[in-house]
Amino acid sequence: MLYKQYKYKFYLNINHAVVIDGKRGQIHSHTWEISMAISLDDGKFLRFNEIEKEIKDMLGKFQDKYINEVPPFNKITPTLENVCNYLYDVMSVSLKKKGWLLLSMEMSETPARVYQLSGISTDDFTFV
Repeated sequence: MLYKQYKYKFYLNINHAVVIDGKRGQIHSHTWEISMAISLDDGKFLRFNEIEKEIKDMLGKFQDKYINEVPPFNKITPTLENVCNYLYDVMSVSLKKKGWLLLSMEMSETPARVYQLSGISTDDFTFV
């Protein structure tokens, strides 16, 4: 099966601290690279500016912040994995409402350390 998709990249500048073995580490900063593979589920033309605005708006509440103070990461440890899991879930729902499918997402804090999620199913598509 061939899936046609668009790949978007965004950058999220944050400060955070993680808890390891019950001890909170130092606050430090990251520029996380976020890559998303997105497809339309109705075969229509993808308006790039609309999808880019949607994603930037979602990421905006975290941009240049100490993420440990921003919900839900004031209660969830903001590791690379937890942030990616949260963003994937929230963006999947939001994009689906507009007829877009989030096929996969990956986040990296360094070029050598990447976390990836993929949750596509043929049930998600209307084939044309």
